Amino acid sequence: MEPLPSHGPVSGLRRSHQRDYAFRTATGVPFGIRLSHLWNRRDVVGMFVVRGLKVKYASSVLGYAWSLIEPALFIGVYFIVFGKIFHAKYPHYPLFLATTILAWLWFNSTTTQALGALRTNARLITSIALPREVYPLAVVGEKFVEYLLSLPVLAFVALLYRDPPSRYLWAFPLAVFLELVLITGVALFIASMNTILRDIQRGIGVVLRMLFYLCPVLYNAHKVGGSLRHFYELNPLVGIFELDRAAFYPQYFGEWRAVWVSAIGCTVMFVIGWFTFIRVERSVLKEL
Repeated sequence: MEPLPSHGPVSGLRRSHQRDYAFRTATGVPFGIRLSHLWNRRDVVGMFVVRGLKVKYASSVLGYAWSLIEPALFIGVYFIVFGKIFHAKYPHYPLFLATTILAWLWFNSTTTQALGALRTNARLITSIALPREVYPLAVVGEKFVEYLLSLPVLAFVALLYRDPPSRYLWAFPLAVFLELVLITGVALFIASMNTILRDIQRGIGVVLRMLFYLCPVLYNAHKVGGSLRHFYELNPLVGIFELDRAAFYPQYFGEWRAVWVSAIGCTVMFVIGWFTFIRVERSVLKEL
């Protein structure tokens, strides 16, 4: 089986031949070779990330400021609704929200945009010999940059309350790493499956709305106890958000079991996502 070429577009072929060439080079390639070619084309992922950010901010008056305004508005709304109306009993509740709302917005926006990562690039996919993982991974990279650009909101709220990070500050980069692993697996999985099953897009919207309230974003995970606790911790985002919050609220940091379960869950999702992408790639190319 001919491996994926490592350079440039497929030239000198008619579109039908391009599609056939892309089809032949996409399937049956050993996983190690796929990883090698993907690594060799990491510059293309970077190019797509830069292009996506430029397109997003080019025609915007506020530009980068939207990366700060959007999470700030979410924090403000949830503070009014849950902090003032429902009287959530957490110290410095806006900071409590900021520690996890940014991570949730990162997960939510990446998942939503990854749905169309293959469909919106159908012409490129069928005419340029690149590892198909490039397209969902570009979405992951773009949203990761946006997440990093939103972190000044967290720093500002912490400064506002004069609340320095705790001795658990090291937990924050660990949470970012675990979420990046999880998001990569989810993006690869839904990008491929949404191309084959149109119901995925509508279903993901419902799942995300439910998942928001099943994650410790607006409340502390300790609110969930008893027999439900073990089932609740199967959600990888629970351990991730607990790590996020530990940097400023070590008193709410739960048991390490949730972190280990989260690490295992993120790894499993990463493997499932990547191998599902490879498994259904033939069907995806037929749909495109």
